[in-house]
Amino acid sequence: MPVHRSNLLEVVNRAWQRAIRTPENNTNRQRSQKWVSALAEEFQSEYHDEEIHRVFWQRNKRNREQFGINEFLFDVMVCSVSQLESLQRRSNPLDFIDQCHWQVESEFNRENSRAVIVDMSKLVVGSAENKLFIASHRSSRERDLLNLCARIARRCSGNVFFRICGTPGRLGEQSGGTGVIRVGDGRLDGDGAAIMIVTDHGRQDIGAAGCEGQIFL
Repeated sequence: MPVHRSNLLEVVNRAWQRAIRTPENNTNRQRSQKWVSALAEEFQSEYHDEEIHRVFWQRNKRNREQFGINEFLFDVMVCSVSQLESLQRRSNPLDFIDQCHWQVESEFNRENSRAVIVDMSKLVVGSAENKLFIASHRSSRERDLLNLCARIARRCSGNVFFRICGTPGRLGEQSGGTGVIRVGDGRLDGDGAAIMIVTDHGRQDIGAAGCEGQIFL
């Protein structure tokens, strides 16, 4: 698999560097869209064989002819496609989603936890083998944010990853901060839950209140 646990942080950090190269004379919404596009383009560069793989995001029109949409439910979705014969005579074969590899949501609202919960809930709905959720640093209650996300992540299938970084309004800053957090394989059971994260300054454990199972890197 082109993007996996070992190189995910590198992919995300390359996207951040791509996003900060362009001028910031735009709104927060436009900067957020620029960040998502940069991240999607990094995934696209890894899954570049369009005969097999497709990457969906809002500003990508390459899938519109077959699927009629740019964005497919998530900020970024990476999938494999196969073909079926059309029921209409003399029509070209039709692509369909054969397997979903990544579903990515990014939420930078630092004031409203509801926005984070809604976007995390989308990952519960998805069937991808890997899910990535990106949120912004908070000056306070970042531990509480991770705990909220962990409680939802245990409902997800597949591997769930978090990345805590800056905000689109501060794209000129380095991404810094927390490394990628991996949340098991979705089958979290037992008790004594903890979140193991790797930061730029080393390892630390954060308790996941109200969760069962173990969250690990």
